[in-house]
Amino acid sequence: MTDKTPKAEWYDLDKIMTRKTFVDKIIEYFLDSADKTTFSWKDKILFYKELVYMMKGGVPLLETMKTIQTTSENAAVKNVARVIYGYLDKGKELSYAISRLPEYFDEWDAAIIKTWETSGNLPDVLQSLAEEYAYLSEIKQKYIWAMIYPVSLIVISIVAVIYLFGFVLPGIFDSLSSSIAVEDMPAITMMLKNFSDFTVSYWKLILLFWVLAILLWITYSATEKGKRQMYRSLINMPIVGNMTKSYYLIKWARYMKLMIGSWMDYVDTFRLLRDILKIPLYQSMIERVLADITLGKSLYEPISEHPDIIPSNVAVLIKVWEETANVENAMQNVIDIYQEELDNSIKNFSKAIEPFILIFVWWIVLMIAIGVFSLIFAVMDSAGI
Repeated sequence: MTDKTPKAEWYDLDKIMTRKTFVDKIIEYFLDSADKTTFSWKDKILFYKELVYMMKGGVPLLETMKTIQTTSENAAVKNVARVIYGYLDKGKELSYAISRLPEYFDEWDAAIIKTWETSGNLPDVLQSLAEEYAYLSEIKQKYIWAMIYPVSLIVISIVAVIYLFGFVLPGIFDSLSSSIAVEDMPAITMMLKNFSDFTVSYWKLILLFWVLAILLWITYSATEKGKRQMYRSLINMPIVGNMTKSYYLIKWARYMKLMIGSWMDYVDTFRLLRDILKIPLYQSMIERVLADITLGKSLYEPISEHPDIIPSNVAVLIKVWEETANVENAMQNVIDIYQEELDNSIKNFSKAIEPFILIFVWWIVLMIAIGVFSLIFAVMDSAGI
């Protein structure tokens, strides 16, 4: 008789658990494909750090890229390394390869790397790029989280007020108003009741109004005029304005410092800044600077004409250091000064906004309490209690 006993390998649990089915491969393929299109700042920082680590260890650039391609667990990084390796293998430079991947890298990545490729200090500039992206990502996250907290409090407060007027107060008014004539109700109670009735009756219209308002705001803010107006309104706000100006000023100064430190001339530096900084007010200033320095004029005059985004003390610093041919130091001083101011603004922002939100909620609750208790007292008076 033929032995029908399955081979021992089918009883090997490790092999069974690690064997990929067709469905597993399909899922893995789609996950990797999606991951390849999401090359974030975090992925870029990781990519640069891996390059620096291996190149400083004496591994040639081509071999470094091959190693990253085969060993990295990040699908986006593997894909970038694969494409760059193909260009390097054809004898192209790293800056050229990066410039062919605009969906993953900014123009300034390629420009800065190109200025250092012939100097032999490529690992150092890659380290600087990694640190720069890490720093800018950190302050961006700080700024976003500083904004999220108060906005969340405001949204929760508004939702709570709508819930009170739409679901809680109607039941209270219905149960108590049957015991008293409408003309005998206190004025504050009538005001609250009318607002509550309006909320219940027209909640669909109210919801539609807010949805349309948000869509119109998103559409308008996507236009150049809308972006300019939104940013101008933002920097003119009492607390948020200083924080926003400091954030963008630091970002501008750090970009300037890195590019000038990479021996870029002013024209190339500001052309790259124009493409990197998508802020309308900075765009106007940069265009004016480009027009002046192309004619051989200084940086100070066009920069000093934009005190709404570049404070006068920063313009003076640039003038002094420009005369001594050391704008890089001026940018570092700007970073040191305004970094401390930004950190303090972020720390104090939530503390400053909380009292206003609490006062708003307290005022609403107080009005509701007065209206309800006034109605209760009116009902008691009409009943002779």
